[in-house]
Amino acid sequence: MIHAVIMAGGKGTRLWPQSRENMPKQLWEFFHQKSLLQDTVERIAPLIPPERVFVVTGENIYQQICDQLSHVPTSNILLEPVGRNTAPCVGLAAVYINDPDACMLVLPSDHVIGERPEFMRLLKLAVEVASEGEHLVTFGIHPTAPETGFGYIQRGALYRDEVYAVRRFAEKPDSDTANMFLQSGEYYWNSGMFIWKVSTLLKAIERFLPELYQGLMRIKSVIGTLDEQRVVAEVFSGLPSVSIDYGIMEKAESTFVIPAAFSWNDVGSWAALPEVWDTNHDGNTLKGNVVALESHNNIAYTDDGLISLVGVQDLVVVKVQDSVLVCRRDYAQKVKEMVDELQRRGMTQYL
Repeated sequence: MIHAVIMAGGKGTRLWPQSRENMPKQLWEFFHQKSLLQDTVERIAPLIPPERVFVVTGENIYQQICDQLSHVPTSNILLEPVGRNTAPCVGLAAVYINDPDACMLVLPSDHVIGERPEFMRLLKLAVEVASEGEHLVTFGIHPTAPETGFGYIQRGALYRDEVYAVRRFAEKPDSDTANMFLQSGEYYWNSGMFIWKVSTLLKAIERFLPELYQGLMRIKSVIGTLDEQRVVAEVFSGLPSVSIDYGIMEKAESTFVIPAAFSWNDVGSWAALPEVWDTNHDGNTLKGNVVALESHNNIAYTDDGLISLVGVQDLVVVKVQDSVLVCRRDYAQKVKEMVDELQRRGMTQYL
């Protein structure tokens, strides 16, 4: 039995002003009137039916998720009272699945993945490996550039066809280290997708994150009772924020990586949009009502009204609702800092 756990609590701040507190990027319709979240659920449908799909999110977008995923039982939309990173998120889902022998496929809600038949083939392979023992499995993405915004996975010995033991996980590197990773041919981008049995995950949490494990057992004991909501809130309010990568994967021994033979994009910033939207002969990626004259290598998006570009290059220009963003393409990762600045200034109406 395979269950999917979709992590949908992120804010996508690097895609501000389109991505906002109450409409983050996973709910945004990127393609064909489907959101990234809907696309994620649709992608796994041949293997995992809606009744075995769990979504973990925050209260601020709970109703939007219920509306977008009307075929997923509302009891499977799990609320985190407060965000505590991915380890508590995934652990919470594990105790609600409540089947030690079941496999969990853990997916972010905001990735763009192509070649679906290949994705499904490798997913089935990952489930096989995870089911063979207490194995923690992830997908590695072949790096195409010395990207400093991703974590990396170094492969070790070949375990079986297309599956490698993990030698180590590496944090986001500086540019020199990223270049070294790229040249070595032994490193992959960390996709943030994981496969393991429920029992394997909970044993790893008990071993490496005992405080989280104790909290999860408290929650498990009250699921379905009147105390459930109160206990979940109490437990989460006292938990440290820790990622599944740092808390579990970097410390566990039996970890494996499957190199991805499908296209992947985490749409992490506006600079990623040319990889998922069409780019014209001038190198411009334009969405919405945008007119460009003598302008090159720009990314422009508007949800309403008009954007006009004249004689500019290498810019990101976004007009959404009551906000306009203009930045250089190579500053796209710094949009998060603007969101932080608006927060500091109390300008939360724009967030």
